[in-house]
Amino acid sequence: MEKRSKRAKIDLEHLFGNKLFLRIFSIVVAVIIWIALSLTLYPTIYKTVSNIPITVDLTGTRAEREGLSVVNYDVNMVSATINGMRYEIGNYSNDDLYATVDASKIEQAGEYELDVRIQSKSDDEFSVENVTPGKIKVSLDYIDMVEKEVSVEASGVSATEGFTLTETSVSPEKVEIKGPKDKIDMITDVKVKFDGKLSLSESYTTTSSDVVLYQDEKIIDQSDITLGTEEFTIDFSVYMRKTLPFTVGIQGAPENFDESVIEYSLSDESIDILSPNNSIEDVTSNHLGYLQLRDIRPGAKFDMDVKTTGGQINASGISTVTVKVKRNNLGRKVISLNESQIKIINKSDDNRVVNRTNRLTDVTIYGPEKVISSIKASDFIAELDLNKESLNEGSYTKSVTIYSPDNGKVWAYGLYDITIEVKEK
Repeated sequence: MEKRSKRAKIDLEHLFGNKLFLRIFSIVVAVIIWIALSLTLYPTIYKTVSNIPITVDLTGTRAEREGLSVVNYDVNMVSATINGMRYEIGNYSNDDLYATVDASKIEQAGEYELDVRIQSKSDDEFSVENVTPGKIKVSLDYIDMVEKEVSVEASGVSATEGFTLTETSVSPEKVEIKGPKDKIDMITDVKVKFDGKLSLSESYTTTSSDVVLYQDEKIIDQSDITLGTEEFTIDFSVYMRKTLPFTVGIQGAPENFDESVIEYSLSDESIDILSPNNSIEDVTSNHLGYLQLRDIRPGAKFDMDVKTTGGQINASGISTVTVKVKRNNLGRKVISLNESQIKIINKSDDNRVVNRTNRLTDVTIYGPEKVISSIKASDFIAELDLNKESLNEGSYTKSVTIYSPDNGKVWAYGLYDITIEVKEK
């Protein structure tokens, strides 16, 4: 035991004889003494804290009861110098404090300059020596919310040659807008802007967050307005555009008929068609339909409906075209046909057909005047084509086709019937 005490004494003497140890030991003792003296002689300190966030709360105030809301305030952060016990506020940062204003005396809408108050989140006691800035401007107003339709403003977007920008749509089509009532009431238009420069040959979709509010042509300041939607989708619909001439066909004509002898004029010669794809690229005309040869005479007029297919759009707005048969030196002759000129073809093998009509009279024929002047009644036949149809025994009235086998430039106007008797074989 005596040896151990003696050895410890020798070690301490050796340790305190070390200069490096003595220096470190002196510093530690000095710090301890400084802390002790600070806490004893200087128990309170001044501390400056920066970037303290401001909140403006109207809860329980007259302003809240009047329906007022905070629109904006001009400062979001303040700095403060506070005085308090060192052990309480010595390590304070902006996370330990918050700034408020006193809105208890506000009763109506307007802009107010209010004193800033600094408080501790942990309820520590201290005094506020200085706040920078000491006052902030707070705007209060009656807040309203409306839903407005949205349109697109994209002046830099167009279609390339041969195509048309048919529609520009936006999604969502409406947006909720919240802000001061007086300003909300001024809004007449809400536009999503697209500032890109595009020349399109096909439909295109993009997005935009650039929303502009208008009062007629005047842009409204949106600093105190919030939108329910921040990003919008814009669709540019591009269609191929083509001008197509109208055409008309003729039905009910014999095989040898020359359609070129019938000339006609159209109230509209062509139509502009828009197609959502390239389906009209190889289309050369818009076919109105067919005229029945038996209904055609010089000066006759026919109203024909305009048709489009496959999602096409009638860009000309033409719904009906009037077809007028030109006179163009056409002549007229009235003839009669005897029984020998009435022919029945393509009878069914199941039937025996007997013609009961002996004569067709007052048959009107049209054609070029030179042809009409020389053609004779004997040049015509009246033909009934039964198309191998098997008929029950009995009497039938059927329409015939009247034409000249040797002259395809003339035609019969009107409908002519014969009576046949069908008997089973």
